[in-house]
Amino acid sequence: MKLPYIMISLIGGAIIPLQLAMVNAFRQSTHASQIQATFYLYLGGMVASALLAFLMSGTLRPPMPTQASWWMWLFGLLGSFYILFMFIAAPKIGSANTLLWVFLGQMLFATLFAHFGWLGLEVRRVDVIKLVGLTLIAIGGLVMIYAENRQGI
Repeated sequence: MKLPYIMISLIGGAIIPLQLAMVNAFRQSTHASQIQATFYLYLGGMVASALLAFLMSGTLRPPMPTQASWWMWLFGLLGSFYILFMFIAAPKIGSANTLLWVFLGQMLFATLFAHFGWLGLEVRRVDVIKLVGLTLIAIGGLVMIYAENRQGI
């Protein structure tokens, strides 16, 4: 049954616009720059992750840390850029548009990574149905941009 995982994914997705709104309020009230806000977001995330790691597995240390290549330790760096880019885009094009285009970027690259099996992912070939889905997301993004331009936003 995949429904619980779909629900978890939906809840996880709901966190992102909430996070964007909270960071925007934080930036406005503290006059922090986008990168300073990103730092505090990750600082809070670090504390929460440390607590959850101890509660769930009793340690922060992965069982075999020496098995990871150097580049595998860079995912936090990528996360900082992900958040920073969203913080830069959201005030200019709105949070809904930002998230839609971020989602399209995620879907495009996830599809490519899976199609080619990059970084050890299970190979899942691209087919016409997947391309139609990606196209519909892009069309949705264009419709949202058009709607905002039409309203003079």
